[in-house]
Amino acid sequence: MSKEPCWRELNRRPLIDCRIFSVQEAIRQCDDHNPGTFYLIDAPDWAGVIPVVNTPEGRKFVMIQQFRHGTGRRSIEFPGGIIDAGEDPVLAISRELLEETGYAADMIIPLGSLSPNPAMMTNHFHAFVAEDCHLVREPHLDEHEDIQVLLVPEDEAINLVGGEEMGHALMTAALFLYSRYLGRCL
Repeated sequence: MSKEPCWRELNRRPLIDCRIFSVQEAIRQCDDHNPGTFYLIDAPDWAGVIPVVNTPEGRKFVMIQQFRHGTGRRSIEFPGGIIDAGEDPVLAISRELLEETGYAADMIIPLGSLSPNPAMMTNHFHAFVAEDCHLVREPHLDEHEDIQVLLVPEDEAINLVGGEEMGHALMTAALFLYSRYLGRCL
C-alpha cells in the first residue's frame, strides 16, 4: 500500500526559534525532479487525555476551559500539554492532568498517536484515556494559565464538538479514538 519515499534531504537550516517551536527550511529532492524548498514547524510532541470520573449519573469527563491566544477566545478542552524532551508520554500526561485539574487516575491507557499536520509539522499528538479519576488536590497552574475545571457528562461533551467553545481539532480526534476504545462510533 505505501511505497518507499523518494525524497532526500539535501539541506536544512533554522529560520526562527519561537521558544515552543521553530521554523526550518528544508531543501529536498525526489528522484530526478528539481529540488524543492519546504518549510517545517518543528515542535515537541504533545499529549492529551480524556479523564473519566464514574458518578451515579454516569461517566463524566474532567475538562478544562481556558483562553486560547490563537483564536482569541475561551475553549473547552481535555487536559494536556507538551511532552518534555526524553519524558515518557504517560508520565507527561499524568503530570499535566494533576497540574491542570488536581485529578489523578487509577489507570491511563494509550488511545493512539496522530500527526497534527503532517504537511508542515514534525511532531505528534499522543491521546490517552484516564480511567477512574479522583480529585486529590487543587490544580497547580503555570504563571500564564487561566483554567477552569469542568465535569461534563460524556454525551454532552460529544455534543459540544464543532461548536464555538469546542473547536479544537485535536480534542475531536481524541474523542474519535475514545469512541474506538469503547467499541462504538460517535
